Amino acid sequence: MSRELTIKETQSVSLEILKTVADICEEQKLRYTLIYGTLIGAIRHKGYIPWDDDVDIMMPRPDYDKLLVYLREHIEDYPNLRVFNHDECKEYPYMITRISDQRYVIKMENEKPFGMGVFIDIYPYDGLGITKDEALAYGMKGDRLSSLCYQATRDHFAIETTTSRLRKIIKYPVYLFAKMCGKNYFQNKLQSLAGLKDYNTSEYIGCVVWLSGGEKDIFLRKWFDETIMVPFEKYEFRVPKYYDEVLRHGYGDYMKLPPEENRIGHHFFKVYEK
Repeated sequence: MSRELTIKETQSVSLEILKTVADICEEQKLRYTLIYGTLIGAIRHKGYIPWDDDVDIMMPRPDYDKLLVYLREHIEDYPNLRVFNHDECKEYPYMITRISDQRYVIKMENEKPFGMGVFIDIYPYDGLGITKDEALAYGMKGDRLSSLCYQATRDHFAIETTTSRLRKIIKYPVYLFAKMCGKNYFQNKLQSLAGLKDYNTSEYIGCVVWLSGGEKDIFLRKWFDETIMVPFEKYEFRVPKYYDEVLRHGYGDYMKLPPEENRIGHHFFKVYEK
């Protein structure tokens, strides 16, 4: 095995992928913003959360679809990059898109290899409806299917980040059921939820095909309608103008550092040079 990258080196590689994708979005007039831990990093640290190991951006579904068409037509302009999603790679286990730098290889702890390198995550956000009740009913369908799809793609059973006693008890039967149905079954079900409701006319939005946080992953669209540029490492990227509302909704007091024992990355992988 070749040399393993440090977390700083991995962050440096994914930063350049993010810059490439953000530049394409600016040139093509596509909407995007930093989201999740990457958004916390931008506001709290002006860059990566020091122990974070990935990059997350969101794109409204119409813009996300246009980006995928653009990349399909122009990927040869980016010789080190490859697009991973369930259309581009049949082994790929997720419903979001990852843009990967193929000069590296990732070894996942509980996932079969499918050729991915250092990556960034792109979450397509769909409209979820006009009322909160409508958004919750629709979004929670995605939440349940996302969880089952994830279990179907695990190499072996593992408790991982599950903390609730009840969830720990039911997790193994759920894992067996998911493995029996298979990832394609759940990916097809999730795909049928995508784009059902219009992003631009919905009051509520979220990534219905990977809505793993339940109500915390359902947002008011107006929070994302305007963006501002903020520093992130040596570049600047777009964040929601109302980032405070977005982050408080998902994380509460996001400016407070977590306890030291929780300052770890949430992916379980190692990165190597090819």
